[in-house]
Amino acid sequence: MTDDRPGFRSFASAPLAIALWVVTVGATALFLALGWNLLQMAILIVPLAAVSVAVTVSALKKTRRGTG
Repeated sequence: MTDDRPGFRSFASAPLAIALWVVTVGATALFLALGWNLLQMAILIVPLAAVSVAVTVSALKKTRRGTG
C-alpha cells in the first residue's frame, strides 16, 4: 500500500495551480467588466478560488515532500 490518499494531492501540480489562478483572476475580471454584483460573482468565484488554494497547497506539499 502507498501512503498517497486520493484527492487533490494525486493530481496537483505547479502548472495546474498556475492555470487555476489565471482562470480565477480572468473570471473575476470578466465578471467585473460585465457589471456583476458581489453576490453573483461570489457564487462562482469563491468555489473556484477554494479549489485553486487547495491545489496550490497540495502541489507545494507534494514538491516539499519530494525534495526532502
